[in-house]
Amino acid sequence: MLLEKGCFGHEFQGKKIPGFEFLTCGQIRSHETFGHNSGWYNKLGEKLGWGDLNKEDVKKIIKALPADELFITLGEQDSFWNFVTEIGMIGSLCKTRTSAEAPGIHYVAEHCRYLIKKDGIYIKEFYSKKAGDSYELEGLKIHIISEKEILEQMVSKV
Repeated sequence: MLLEKGCFGHEFQGKKIPGFEFLTCGQIRSHETFGHNSGWYNKLGEKLGWGDLNKEDVKKIIKALPADELFITLGEQDSFWNFVTEIGMIGSLCKTRTSAEAPGIHYVAEHCRYLIKKDGIYIKEFYSKKAGDSYELEGLKIHIISEKEILEQMVSKV
């Protein structure tokens, strides 16, 4: 598995992953349509890293992803602040529960913002956006799926 827990390092010591050199843990983008300070996860519900994502990042992720991998994003609240037990001077100095680095597939599926696969971008149904529908965001087609379908994707072998 290429995308393993912690593979992008942390804010002050990022790591480069072959094929994903364009991503850096803690990265800042001026136009972050696909997530500001979002947490990045694999299909095992393990945190890979975090940072802003824009349209170009998402297009590159799709291109770089092996067919059997998923790149899942959660919002900043769900990927970080929900795990904070003690506030620090800055976010990276906060103390967090140990489960922050691997909250598991059910937590990640429940809080999924974007599920990125080799074949496209998916988002969990919400409000009037129902599973089976799709829409366009910055020229990229977004498919809407249920939480159950997200879980099925996460446990699928390919």
